[in-house]
Parts: sequence; C-alpha cells; structure tokens
Amino acid sequence: MSAQSPRVRRDRRPFTVAVVTTAGLLLIGGVAGVAHRGLPGNDATAATAVRPAAGQPAAPALNNGRSVQFSTFLGGRLWDEATDTEVDSAGNTYVAGFTLSSRFQNAAAVRRPFRELVDAFVAKLSPSGSLLWQTFLGGNDIDIANSVALDSAGNAYVTGMTGSVDFPTTAGTVQPAIRGRDCQGEPCHDAFAVKLNPNGQVVYSTFLGGRFNEEGVGIAVDKNGRAYVSGNTDSADFPTKNAVQPTSRSTPCSGDLPCPYDVFVTKLGQNGASIFYSTYLGGKESDTSGGIAVDTNGSAYVTGTTKSPNFPTANALSPAIHGRACGPPPNEPCLDAFVTKLNPAGNRLSYSTYLGGVKPERGSGIAVSSSGSAIVTGSTQSRDFPTVHALQGRLDNASCTELQPQEQCHDGFVSKLAASGRTLVYSTYLGGKAEDQGLAVAVDRGGNAYVAGRTDSRNFPVRAPVVQARFGGYIDGFATSLTPAGGLIWSTFVGGKEADRVEGISVNPSLRIAMAGRTLSPNFPTRRPVQPALIDKDYDAFVIGVR
Repeated sequence: MSAQSPRVRRDRRPFTVAVVTTAGLLLIGGVAGVAHRGLPGNDATAATAVRPAAGQPAAPALNNGRSVQFSTFLGGRLWDEATDTEVDSAGNTYVAGFTLSSRFQNAAAVRRPFRELVDAFVAKLSPSGSLLWQTFLGGNDIDIANSVALDSAGNAYVTGMTGSVDFPTTAGTVQPAIRGRDCQGEPCHDAFAVKLNPNGQVVYSTFLGGRFNEEGVGIAVDKNGRAYVSGNTDSADFPTKNAVQPTSRSTPCSGDLPCPYDVFVTKLGQNGASIFYSTYLGGKESDTSGGIAVDTNGSAYVTGTTKSPNFPTANALSPAIHGRACGPPPNEPCLDAFVTKLNPAGNRLSYSTYLGGVKPERGSGIAVSSSGSAIVTGSTQSRDFPTVHALQGRLDNASCTELQPQEQCHDGFVSKLAASGRTLVYSTYLGGKAEDQGLAVAVDRGGNAYVAGRTDSRNFPVRAPVVQARFGGYIDGFATSLTPAGGLIWSTFVGGKEADRVEGISVNPSLRIAMAGRTLSPNFPTRRPVQPALIDKDYDAFVIGVR
C-alpha cells in the first residue's frame, strides 16, 4: 500500500502457503520439493490457448493504449513467491515475497544475502523491467514478507512474519528482540516492520509482537512517513497504546495450543522508535486481517475476516454477522468479511461493519479513493451477498456441487463503500462457473479500481485483455479494472498451463500498473524478461509492468 500519491492507496491479503503448527512452527508446502496446487473446479479442465513458448515475448496486448512493457519470472531453484508489489512515481516496480532459494537467477546487486530455510525478499525493477537490486530479509528460521508500501521519496516499507531470533533489526526501535518464546519451548513467530531506502539499504527494522504468535499482513504509509501495520495476534500481551480496543476479546485458551486470532492495527513513528497507537480489533472467535489502507488525513481502513458475532461495529452498513449455520460443529457462525475505519488517533471507530451473506466470505484486500471511499475485494459463497449496481448480479458457481464429497466454490467480490461506510456505491460478484478469489485491489487518482486474484473459470469475464484473452488451462491469475461506478473497463487472464495467481496489484499517479504473484507454468507469458524461464519445476515469482 503506497503513499507516493495521496490519491493512490491499496493493500491486500496474501495467499497463505503457511500453516502454523501447535508448536508455533511454520510448515510450507514445497520445502520438500512438492509444489501443492489447489484443486480446480470442474470447469477448469485444460483449455486450448495460444501461448508464447518459454523465453518468447508475449503478444503486445493493447487496451485503450495500454500494453505490457515487461513480464518476467523471478526466482531460483526452489519455491519463490511474490506476495505484493508497488510502483513508484518514476515507474520503478518494487516486489516483496518469500523464497527458499539461496540465490535468484540474475546478476542484480544483492544488498543482504540469504540466510537459512525461508527468507523474505524485496526487489526493485526499473520501468523497462531490468533488475536494479534485491535484498533478502531473514535469520535462522522462517521469514516471509506479506506486504510492501512506498512513500513519496521511494522508501519501501515491508511487513510479514519471522521466527528468527536473529532477524536483522536496528537499535532504538520499538522492539529490537523477538518476544514470542512460549511455543512448546521454541520461539514463536513475531510480526516485523522494515523500512528500506530507495537503494535497498535498511533504515529501520523492528519486531512487533507478544509472547505468542503474530503475523504482519498489510502495511501502509501516510504522507508523513508513518507506517501502519495490520496483522494477526494470539498474544494477550500484544503492545497497545491509545487503543480503541486495549485487550484481546478472544476466548481464552490454555497451554501451548494456538488461541483464536485477533486483528491488530499499529501505527509507528517515522523512525520506527515509537508507537503512535496500537490496538486489538476483534471479538470472541477468530478474526484475521486482509489488509490496510490509509487516506490523506491519516485514517486507517482495515479489512479481513471474522467469525465473531461480537466483532466491534459502529455506524455499520451491516451491524450483525449473517451466516449462523456453518460448521462443523453444527450452527457455528460463518465467516464474514469486515471493513473498519479508524480515526487518525486510533482511539475511535469512524465506522465498522460486517460484509457478507449467509455463507462464508473472506476480505482479502482494501484500497481507499481520494474521496474517502473504501474499495474491498475478497471471496464469497453466499447467494445473498449484497449487490448494488452490480457488474455481475448473482453467484456463478455452476461447476461446483454441495453433494458429498462437498465442493463449494467461491466467487470473487468487489464492494465500494460510501465515505460514511453506511451505504454501498457499488457491489458485485466477480467470477465464472468455478473457483474465483479476489486477492488484491488498488485505486487510481480517478477512482478506477484494479482488482487481482485467481480463477479456475474458463468463462471468467474478459474484456479488452491487457495480458491475454484465454484461460491457460489449470488455474490462472486475473486482473480487472472497474470505473468509479463499477462498470467494466478491461479484464484479463494472467497465466500459462499450470497454476498461477496474481497476489499484488498497484497503480501509480501516471497510471502505470504493476502485477506480481506466483507461477508454476513453464509457458507463462513473458516480455523483455530478466529471467526468461521457470527454474526447475517449483513455483517462481513473476512481475508484470503495464503502461
């Protein structure tokens, strides 16, 4: 989520490849060389599609003057994944994620070397797609970057999670040492917040957490260079200050078993040495963050997913959770998305609302327009999800079934709230007959929304495709642009014959777009690539620049 322009705000919830064990350790599919792929819906059978061979340029797809400037793999010989991206005012693209590879297949200057197991990474590419620098962030355990934001000077702010006691931190920050040490005698994982200068050098770096587990999910930065971090915590002693909710409301649990998560929102000072405010956000059940955005006044907007019937609401579009018959066990509340706006001081809810129907929803990404309208994306299984001026007015998951064994598909959704949070400007499903998920959203200075995610649906809506017109054959990424009123501008598949997903999307004041994610496709479409081919047979990150 970027503050390079007060008119461009976005963030999102990353795809989770991580599972936290009861010991607080992290297991990642692919560590043993097995790349786990989600099962596609019945509609996602192989399709015949025109694709460039590996190493060959993609067709110069045009849409209203737009074209792909570059598209490249990025990674090494093991699992590499981009979880977020930002593009600065000069057109440089920053990408963050995680890697199991000790080196990437390129000659870019490495600011910090790979350490052990899994490291976070940040890379910067020029407007033409050349790799300017990259850096690893990690220690002796597992470290993952989930989100990146930029300020107007080109400094990058990164958040994620770390289990490394020797994660590189700087003196004088709010928490220079890991606090999570009560997971069966082993260190738990803490969130982290890192600021890098435009050349990739660390300005400040700090842990953020309590005695149990934390994960930084989203980061945003305001016009004064203050970072806002949202994430998840199961610690009863997470640091709070000037809090709208000073204590966790999750159901208590004992021993080393993981407790239900609460969301946290923390605003850091400019140098990472102080906390402006820090608060829990949640109810008695599990609540997780999907991302954070900040407006020009310093108000923070948070989305995510809640199962709590007592999630804090105020001035709500929907003051009560809708789904109350999910399980197991029977009659368990369903998951709903939520949208919350905190005032600049962090001690009051400007509004907070559920968003969903009678089936599960997840809030995965949020952006805020220059007029103060929050735009949220995620996924839903509900046929009664609220729609207004909808591009797609009904759930379309005809390829899925509720027969046993049950296969229920989601559609993506995009919802734009009025500045008050009490009404919808537009709200629409976004998907085809199989599984579709909105994962990220950005907004430009004119209020146009840019939504990204993954789809199994061959009939996903496509119009004036920027990257490709046809489904790749297994799981594709997608990117879709909507007008301020919710009309379709363009929509494109992104992918090859295997599993692909777009996990981050960004737009700068000059309307240059960046996309990033992961691919398992050897024929992923490339153009002027710094890395023309998939390395081995595990996931690589990808980065695409569109002008």
